Amino acid sequence: MPTLLSHTTLAILWIIYCLLHSLMASERFKGIAQRRMKKDFRLFRLFYNLFAAISFIGIVFYQSTMQSKLLFKPVIFSITVGIIIGVIGITIMAICIVKYFRGLSGIFTVSEKKPGEALIISGIHQWIRHPLYFGTFLFIWGGWIAYPLLSLFISNCIITVYTLVGIRLEEKKLVAVYGEVYKTYQQNVPMIIPGKQKNRRTDEQMNRRTEEQKNKRIIE
Repeated sequence: MPTLLSHTTLAILWIIYCLLHSLMASERFKGIAQRRMKKDFRLFRLFYNLFAAISFIGIVFYQSTMQSKLLFKPVIFSITVGIIIGVIGITIMAICIVKYFRGLSGIFTVSEKKPGEALIISGIHQWIRHPLYFGTFLFIWGGWIAYPLLSLFISNCIITVYTLVGIRLEEKKLVAVYGEVYKTYQQNVPMIIPGKQKNRRTDEQMNRRTEEQKNKRIIE
């Protein structure tokens, strides 16, 4: 039988995971890590991603072993819709992960050091600023529609709130890095729900401005 304790524990685990994830991703924590690790700081992102992956798998494993109740009885229609939404979501996630892999994994930073990269505005980024998060939402909520467990609902709510807050903080960092280029991008392209650009610019124009700002930072 599902228990209040197990669901409360699940919620606490996800909250702790989100807080630790945010702490380790903060500039202050990175600064401390850089001072402590010195030359080995190039491995920080790799360690960070390994920690995030292992702890994530641990929580998902706990969630998969606990008993939980269905919030509504799934039918063929809801299961089919949920699966379709989930498949679309995981497809978008896969495309983004492949595209971002070099920077996200931290594997290639072990052997190479790059001064920075241009703002990505091509492909799906022409229609949405954060396609990876959009794909994640489709995947987790599509899964819940197909299999509407209380445990999934709790997890999805926490992940969704955390991600939306994280997007706001990430956008502030991107504005700090890319300046007016990103502000223009914000004005033209929707944040999390795909849509048509309000005042479309060519990739070449925005990338040129991004490269100019990146080169300026390198000189400074």
